[in-house]
Amino acid sequence: MVCFFKKKQVLLLHEKYILRRWTKNAKVGISYGDSDVSYGMEDGAEKSLMARHGLLAHKACMIVDDASLTDARSTYLQGEFEKLHLRIKEIDIDGHNGIPTYSSKSRESQQLVEDPSEVRAKGCGKRMKSSKEKAMSKGSRQCSVCGGAGHDKRTCPTLNSRFNIGTDDVANEPYEDATFTTVGSSNFQFGF
Repeated sequence: MVCFFKKKQVLLLHEKYILRRWTKNAKVGISYGDSDVSYGMEDGAEKSLMARHGLLAHKACMIVDDASLTDARSTYLQGEFEKLHLRIKEIDIDGHNGIPTYSSKSRESQQLVEDPSEVRAKGCGKRMKSSKEKAMSKGSRQCSVCGGAGHDKRTCPTLNSRFNIGTDDVANEPYEDATFTTVGSSNFQFGF
């Protein structure tokens, strides 16, 4: 599609063709968590803290964006932030100070958006092993004759001992052949 649009020199698409979930603003305006939710795990407190922080940061960012348009709004917001900061410090750790809580949405109607968990890409290879790891997993070679480790067929002691059984006696005897004579022997004569 992108190549087609490029060929037809289409620079802008109408907003009705672009779904909001495909844009960067997909999470804007959606609640990131609920402070009353308990996760029931050790790291649940951290998740709950992160959800509360995200929700408050989002709302504060929206307020700051609206207030920064004029000087009167920004000075008013600075004063309100100071008052609000003092009131927040006065709240007990339990959160009970007689301050009424206002919830614009019920629990059922709130949408919770989280980033998807990361998965490995399709066709992604395994991790690279070092040559030492490969050698350790293979183990030592075995001889194809006797099955022992530490040598191969060429240096197998059992194979060499089979060939050397009858050669020990023959190796000590001198080699003599009647058909050949040496130059210095008395049987050799020159015929002139």
